[in-house]
Amino acid sequence: MKKMKIGVLGAGRGTSMINYCKNAEHAELVAICDKWEDGLNRHKNQCKGMDIAYYTDFEEFIRHDMDAVVLANYANEHTPFAIRAMKEGKHVFS
Repeated sequence: MKKMKIGVLGAGRGTSMINYCKNAEHAELVAICDKWEDGLNRHKNQCKGMDIAYYTDFEEFIRHDMDAVVLANYANEHTPFAIRAMKEGKHVFS
């Protein structure tokens, strides 16, 4: 079975999904997006050697080659990000 390519929006709240994807049999973490650069840098250090792209801009992130997006930002902010991701043809976990 092909691994599903996952992108996570939210370096802090998304940590559990990021950690899950590191070891999942059928998921591959391919991108993380957050404006919080310290959080991105923490994951860069923890994910050394993994082929993960890091973004501070959602528009760049959403164009990354991935199958699904996990929205781990504030719940009351999910809607515009979910709509944008679906317009790009991505599955959304909100």
